[in-house]
Amino acid sequence: CTKLCRKGCHSAHLMAKGDVMKRPAAKVKAKAKAKAKAKAAKAVLKRPASKPPGKSKTEYILVSAYTLQLGHVMSPSVEDAKGISVYRREHRGDGSFGNLVFHWSCSDFPCPTYMCSNSERTRIYAVSEVPEEGTVSAYSFDARTGQLKLLNSMLTGGSIACHVSLTRNERTLAVANYGGSVALFQLSAEGKLSQRSDLQLAESLGVGVNKERQEGPHPHMAHFDAANKHLLVPDLGLDRVMTYQVQGERNLRLRGHMAVAPGSGPRHLVFHPTLSVVYVLNELLSTVIACHYDASSGELLPTDPVETVPGAEGQTEAAAIRISGDGKFLYVSNRGHDSITVLRVLEDGLVEHLEPVALCSTSVDDGRMVAQWPPRECPRDFALCCKDQYLIVGNQNSDSLVVLERNPELGTLSKIGVSVSCSAPACILPLF
Repeated sequence: CTKLCRKGCHSAHLMAKGDVMKRPAAKVKAKAKAKAKAKAAKAVLKRPASKPPGKSKTEYILVSAYTLQLGHVMSPSVEDAKGISVYRREHRGDGSFGNLVFHWSCSDFPCPTYMCSNSERTRIYAVSEVPEEGTVSAYSFDARTGQLKLLNSMLTGGSIACHVSLTRNERTLAVANYGGSVALFQLSAEGKLSQRSDLQLAESLGVGVNKERQEGPHPHMAHFDAANKHLLVPDLGLDRVMTYQVQGERNLRLRGHMAVAPGSGPRHLVFHPTLSVVYVLNELLSTVIACHYDASSGELLPTDPVETVPGAEGQTEAAAIRISGDGKFLYVSNRGHDSITVLRVLEDGLVEHLEPVALCSTSVDDGRMVAQWPPRECPRDFALCCKDQYLIVGNQNSDSLVVLERNPELGTLSKIGVSVSCSAPACILPLF
């Protein structure tokens, strides 16, 4: 057939001559497959996307504890202490703090005391405060489970490791060994301890005024400044605050020191959040010194000290110092007097503008605020939390955590009836 017809003769004739009609058929098939694929893709897009695992809304507090009956630990239940405990805040739904509930604990090494964390609260660093050479350990923290996982540990190079701090870039860690040295550690990208890059031995100056506590050098803290250029080390035994220059994030070089009154026993310090002022807390004389801080040289210029418990009867020793986020109030814990002192800071931050405005007892049963040694409560550490709305105190000798409410305008503290049992608490670290 040579003519085109409606019955398809022409198509049959062409197919017989060489199957040329197979090509259009293949194109139709390909188009059909493409349509099917597009339809399937649309169907997938219509499915609800799986949500990524978000951050847990549960609020956790880490509390380290002494696990050995050391000379300064008077807790009656120290043998029951759990090392590092995780407490969970449970809300009541009425706008109050709620309650603290025990959640989990780990005991990887004896006497974990001071702790610090990275900015994301996913890495925790803790020291083991033992008479022999101490250790510093790195942990990961899982906010979904509220549990810690030990990453690794290293020897600190000295005895009685009592403090640990982290640079703001989170690449370098410093440890103060109360036995007489300061160590610097490098961290890996995962937050593990990679190496101890430096160890500085403290100078020996003989016996100080307080022969029992100042028989030699005792670095009690190692704190980086905001620029990570200097490391400040209050030395209780030497009555000095040492300034080390941090070189290349790996080494320390002693730049100088600030001397305090003999027998003061500098223990801890805190930087003002916006001003070039450092507040040094002296344990043995229970005083606070406001110091001008030169960030370029690391030099401290002291002003007159202020007593934390003026006219206190009996022995009392200062322990921890914190500053509110707005820089308007300082808080100091007093062991023996068993209280928290509130000091007002005016706009220039100078010490002559510090005024004692309140004392709040940390006693669970509202006992009289009279100094007693050994301390009944012994508020060794405390921490501000919930945007400085509350303050959590760890009473080492009465085995308790007590929550105080803070007035943001007056800075004053008040009890709200929230406390929980905790054996020999040493350091409080809120993760919210």
